[in-house]
Amino acid sequence: MMTGTIRWNMVMGACGFVFTTLVSISSNLWSTSLIRGLIAGAIWFLLGFLLRYAAGILKAPGQEEPQDQAAYNASSSGHNVDMSTPDETDTLKDLLRNTPTENEPKAVSHEEQEIKFEPLTPPKFVSKLPQDGEQLAQAVRHMAKE
Repeated sequence: MMTGTIRWNMVMGACGFVFTTLVSISSNLWSTSLIRGLIAGAIWFLLGFLLRYAAGILKAPGQEEPQDQAAYNASSSGHNVDMSTPDETDTLKDLLRNTPTENEPKAVSHEEQEIKFEPLTPPKFVSKLPQDGEQLAQAVRHMAKE
């Protein structure tokens, strides 16, 4: 009634060992941390049996694991998704054949005929400096007072 293999128990035991050892090593000697890690690993290993047994009970009755691929394919119909894309080479060839030639006028909508391109002409910024040194000196004095 158990699902999975003993490998799950080993993985759970190893994870319990590593986690407990890393948490315990900051406040204990390394030998004490290793002993506590081994104890926790053994407990998690045994807990793996209990979890595998519970998973086997919760599994719906009549859903045994299939022995061969044919039985798996028959029992899991509708679970696979075909991710391939259809072949569209004929559609692409039709599109390439129907390109307008240079002699044919291009079909243009009414809105496209009215819109004409105008390049952007931004105004030029020109800074004007005071004509004489006296005006510049007054501007500096005025700014210094504020």
